[in-house]
Amino acid sequence: MNFDELVAKAVIQIKESNEFFGALMLFAEFKKSKEIPTAATDGKKVFVNEDFFNSLKSSEQNGLLLHEVLHMALLHVPRMGSRELKKWNIAADYVVNDLILRNSKFSLPKGAIKSSDQEYWDKSVEYIYEKIPNSLVSEFANVDLIPIKGNDDSSKDTLKPKHQYVSNIPQLSKEDCENYWKDKLNLLKNSSLYSNSKLQGFFPGGIEKEIEAVTEPEVDWRSALWKFVSKTPSDFDDLDRRFVYKKLYLEGLMIDSVIADVCIDTSGSISTEQLEQFMGELNGILSSYPNIKVNLYYCDTELFGPYELGSNSKIPSAMGFGGTSFVPFFKAIEETEVGFSEINRVAVYLTDGYGDFPDSCSIPTMWLATHDGLESSSFPFGQVIRISK
Repeated sequence: MNFDELVAKAVIQIKESNEFFGALMLFAEFKKSKEIPTAATDGKKVFVNEDFFNSLKSSEQNGLLLHEVLHMALLHVPRMGSRELKKWNIAADYVVNDLILRNSKFSLPKGAIKSSDQEYWDKSVEYIYEKIPNSLVSEFANVDLIPIKGNDDSSKDTLKPKHQYVSNIPQLSKEDCENYWKDKLNLLKNSSLYSNSKLQGFFPGGIEKEIEAVTEPEVDWRSALWKFVSKTPSDFDDLDRRFVYKKLYLEGLMIDSVIADVCIDTSGSISTEQLEQFMGELNGILSSYPNIKVNLYYCDTELFGPYELGSNSKIPSAMGFGGTSFVPFFKAIEETEVGFSEINRVAVYLTDGYGDFPDSCSIPTMWLATHDGLESSSFPFGQVIRISK
């Protein structure tokens, strides 16, 4: 069989094994490439070295192609952002390889990375990225994610080398990668195949959370924050009832008396670009709500602040850049006396979501999370809004 016939055979076998995986395979385009030693993806196409492919057993061929397609469907190329390429590639490989081994009888080529003791099962690629030791990165050789335009600069970190295929394969834009697969995933989500797969047990375990994360619609956080701070009593069914029976609730007419405790995550996992974005969002809060009193905090594992800010205030320089814990901020605001009901307060945390959480907070909380941060379902309380890319 020639290459195209082998690929067609693999698609049929994958579809017979798992209908959902098979549907993803039908959306993919496979191309031969002598420039690539094994296989790789730019987020929209799969490039395969024909000689390497022919050296594999049929089960390994299926596993290899599915591996690359899952990278594409879960947006592992555009989600990388400014992270270290090799480290991100390892994290992404953990995700897709575990999905394949859990949900099919296919094999993976020799040397494929996978979880030991299910340590990364059902974890997002962003979560795994934060947990991978640098010692593992230095041992990792095969990079199969071709970064999007602007994300292959090797000057920032020795763990993020310029990709060896960039000079041979044109790089796509982030929009090229995202739009194609988001459209396909939303098409599948709205199809009977998606619901039937879950009902009949065909739906791959561990993938639903990932799909929900990459297709999560963007929400204008300013509008969401306005609705959040101007809720009426009937909207507060999920809050501590002790506030309601005392009639200590916030109505739109009381907007002038709202305190917003705003915390910016300054841990080491936050990039310079993300920190700049957080500062921009803070300015957005100050300009959009000039009558709200803002108490600003910075936090890594240590809390800095509060700094009282108004619409014309100069924002103090960020401090921190160590580990990540959300506990100090919530502990501080829970213990702070404000002179009137806690129901007149909201907590806003700008973060990627990776850190230690407290169990709960009695103050209404909004998480303004980075687009590629922790999945929304993993935040233990509060409302999660994604900051636009």
